[in-house]
Amino acid sequence: MLPSNLPAPVRVLVLIFSVVFLVFTAAYLAYQTPAAACVLEHYSDSPAYNSPINKSESIIDITLHKPDTSHSDTTSLQQVLQFIFNPKKFSLTEPSYIANGTEYKLHGTPLYTKPLGKDICIVDIDTRPYTNAHQVMHAGDFVWNDIDRYSAGMLSHYTYATLHGYDYKFINAANYTDRSPTWIKPSAIAHLLPSYKFVVFLDADAAFNAMHIPLEWLLNYWHISADVAIAMALDPNAPTNYDRLHRLLTNTGFMIVQHNAVAMDMLRAWDECPGETRYPGCAEWKQPRFHEQSAFGNYVRYDYGEWIRELPCDEANGEPEFGECRGVFVSHFWWRTDNVKRYFGMNALQALMGRVQGEMVERREEVVEVQAENVVANG
Repeated sequence: MLPSNLPAPVRVLVLIFSVVFLVFTAAYLAYQTPAAACVLEHYSDSPAYNSPINKSESIIDITLHKPDTSHSDTTSLQQVLQFIFNPKKFSLTEPSYIANGTEYKLHGTPLYTKPLGKDICIVDIDTRPYTNAHQVMHAGDFVWNDIDRYSAGMLSHYTYATLHGYDYKFINAANYTDRSPTWIKPSAIAHLLPSYKFVVFLDADAAFNAMHIPLEWLLNYWHISADVAIAMALDPNAPTNYDRLHRLLTNTGFMIVQHNAVAMDMLRAWDECPGETRYPGCAEWKQPRFHEQSAFGNYVRYDYGEWIRELPCDEANGEPEFGECRGVFVSHFWWRTDNVKRYFGMNALQALMGRVQGEMVERREEVVEVQAENVVANG
């Protein structure tokens, strides 16, 4: 517990710096592998995406320890993350977003004008429990520099979900004996979907590139209306990324699935595809790459075409240095999987240090003293 006589801003910022221990340790990673090119009591438990920012924050120097989550302080992790990642309160209906000199505009009337909160679930799905040392579900001391790359990706998903008030689940699924483990995706999503309006799946080497942009804005931007069952990004233009009819595949590393009868039927058809009761020849993709992705692209999508929203590769696939697929909103680091850890660490550190540097500039009249003459006074 913090002393009750501490001023509110000090109490809040003590909590901030203890909770974001992982961001400070990310500095070590950023040093070794550089990437290429308020008072928080005014925050509510739900993100206030368009609220003004109080300018009376203060920064203090503290010793960092493993965060104590047993305290009764009213400041939540969501408020802390909003403070760090979303200082300008990016709106669900923000007219546009600019990245790398390109403006991405909303068109038409926004479909989602209020936060969906727990109607959205961000989900990780894996057959591995991730409970070993240096993995995300390990209960021991946390050292960012030692954590494995896939755990870092999962942490980024949990961070994004908490930041925007969504639900988060990690489905530790049973493995298959007759097919690749990646085939667990359809059944795991179908298991969750009845409890949510949207289930959003990301591979562990994929991450939201613009953490401050809420999913509702992306739903508006990509126009995920009621007649969409699933949205996936297209793959890059490469010979291995085409189906048997020479149509570009979609990538199952990032999926937005909307709860409706068509989505449930599609997931069932997809899961049962290798059984060949509906799709003769689908068993070909039990083991060979790209497993469930190739099965969906070669068979399932042709029965549900109008219900599938294909997203631009440049916006929801690839990574910043890839060229045609830069992952503007969602990056998928299948090319260099270590980068999911590096980019998330750099983005988190940039967000936090941006707030600290802004505080220094805000207080420059107070903290900067000009020494006109370099002498030591007597006495």
